[in-house]
Amino acid sequence: MKILRLKIIFLFFAVSATPVFAQYNFEKFLASAKIDIDQNNYVEAIEKLNKCLAVKPTDCETYFYRAICKYSLLDYYGAEKDFTMALSNVSYLHYDAFHYRALSRYRLGRYQEAIDDMNKVIDKQPNTPLLYVERAYIYLSNNNFTEAIADCQKAYNLKSLGEEGFLCKAQSENSINDYQDALNDYNEVIKLNPKNVDAYSLRGLTKDKMNNIHEAIDDYNLALKIDSLSSLAYYSRAEAEIKLDEGKQAMADYNKVLQLEPRNSYAYFGRAVLFANMKQYASAISDFNKVVLLNPNNIEALFNRAKLKQIVEDLKGAIKDYDKIISLYPYYMEAYYNRAQIKYALKDYAGAQQDMAAGKVMSDIFHHENNLQFGKDSLLFNKLTHLSADFHNKSDIKPDNVNANFLPIFYITEKDSANYKSGNFSVLLDDFNWKSGQNLCLKNKSTFSVDSTLLHSVSKTGNDNSKQSLLVLAIYKSNMQQFKEAKEMLDKIIFADSLNVIAIFARGINTCREIGSQNNSDDNNYIITNPKQEKIETDRQSKCRSALADFTKTIRLKPDFYFALYNRAFVKCLLSDFYGANFDYDQAIKKNPNFADAYFNNGFLLYYLNLKQAACENFSKAGELGLPEAFSIIKKHCSGNEN
Repeated sequence: MKILRLKIIFLFFAVSATPVFAQYNFEKFLASAKIDIDQNNYVEAIEKLNKCLAVKPTDCETYFYRAICKYSLLDYYGAEKDFTMALSNVSYLHYDAFHYRALSRYRLGRYQEAIDDMNKVIDKQPNTPLLYVERAYIYLSNNNFTEAIADCQKAYNLKSLGEEGFLCKAQSENSINDYQDALNDYNEVIKLNPKNVDAYSLRGLTKDKMNNIHEAIDDYNLALKIDSLSSLAYYSRAEAEIKLDEGKQAMADYNKVLQLEPRNSYAYFGRAVLFANMKQYASAISDFNKVVLLNPNNIEALFNRAKLKQIVEDLKGAIKDYDKIISLYPYYMEAYYNRAQIKYALKDYAGAQQDMAAGKVMSDIFHHENNLQFGKDSLLFNKLTHLSADFHNKSDIKPDNVNANFLPIFYITEKDSANYKSGNFSVLLDDFNWKSGQNLCLKNKSTFSVDSTLLHSVSKTGNDNSKQSLLVLAIYKSNMQQFKEAKEMLDKIIFADSLNVIAIFARGINTCREIGSQNNSDDNNYIITNPKQEKIETDRQSKCRSALADFTKTIRLKPDFYFALYNRAFVKCLLSDFYGANFDYDQAIKKNPNFADAYFNNGFLLYYLNLKQAACENFSKAGELGLPEAFSIIKKHCSGNEN
């Protein structure tokens, strides 16, 4: 379904008493934020609303408007949290907040909570048809098809169902095999809007279920005539073509889906089966690998991959897949039988016999209609066979040009008065009691300009062979990518003073940036692909360990210096120590709860570890704290329903 858009209403909340000056600033920033919201400048509005919360940390109105901004930026995690804060700080029920929180929870897949919120709103406004349609979609997503149809009927009785309402009703009817009524309602949608791509694609699916395959393909073709980038139409047409034994056309359509949506598990799964039927086993296994990477606990993908591994005689790989299937779902009797065959081939006769016996037990359980445990675990089976995808049309496509990189390490450079972060960083450098570092700061942006102030410091002390002037020169050389010379200078300083914490920190930075230059990356902004990246070459590993040691020593000497924790986490990612990196990012955030960059990188790390909810919560916090690029990542990776 399309996202149900919220209508922003400026509300009047009770205001608590505060000092006059603070009250003036509060009202000034709140008024300015409202103007930004009205002009769709949501990131700017969030920055101003944060300042309002600094004055009044529990102000419900501020939380409400910040939630509106986050919702509009597709940050449903942050929006739900802020709507909840708004509701927790008022002594009366505010139905707009309940309404928008329901829509946020719907987008997060928290359907029952969304329904509870919608019930409160509908009880207050029982004659508003749109509310019934919205609740119907929530019921539909929660597989409560009868309730969804009933809500659509209520909206119809109020003489305002509309194309979205008819579409919801038709999908619900299709789900309970009421195909004729579904077709009638899809036809109503098309009458209201002849260019509704979803209506043609979904009507095609209904015709497919009625075994009218050719008519279904005609509908998919009509959908693609309207929108040539409708991934749902391409995928559905591929599935229909498979039934007509048109494998070549199906392959082309699966490829088109994956061109539009590189993370579409359904298309990978379908193409893998097609490859397997064509006896292209290596390609089939490769596609099932992608399905498992995107859905690590999908037992159907694991089972099919295991069978293919048996065919290509990767018996140990097959056993590993069967082991995981059985650990996830002990009732999968075919997994026991297939694993028994492999164990027998490997002459593990006792293990084979045990698996055959276990398979027989599971078979008996499966055929025992009154077994309550199996009925309970059938819900688990449904969960373990779910695949991830976000079918969309051209108008809904999420941008693929998002800079999906970890933010780079922090390095020492010239203080930039235009960089709002510089002042904060220079204070930490001053904590080292390093007086000649007064013109320095920390940055982690990939843009680089010559350190003119730093050059001045070097020339001013050019004849002074002190450790501090040598350190400034070493930092300058590191920034000019003269890494070998910089390291020699830093080694000399540390040899003379093993507790010179800033030199140790600078040497770790120098090593990291050298690694980045060897990877032909822009400055030190390396791309980390995923937790299954290939083994890093020996020289690079050695440099990473050296940088790790320097950052570790920095932390030991300066435990509250959270930038060292951040940099160490980055190096741990390069060494594939992802859980260690997560620990360091968490520690950095504990020491500075407003460390937006750490939230951002931790979000990427968690996302690659398939912990999507935790990842999106970290991105949300990063955006809230002033990193606008976080909202681009949220839009691309966090704006669909959680399942």
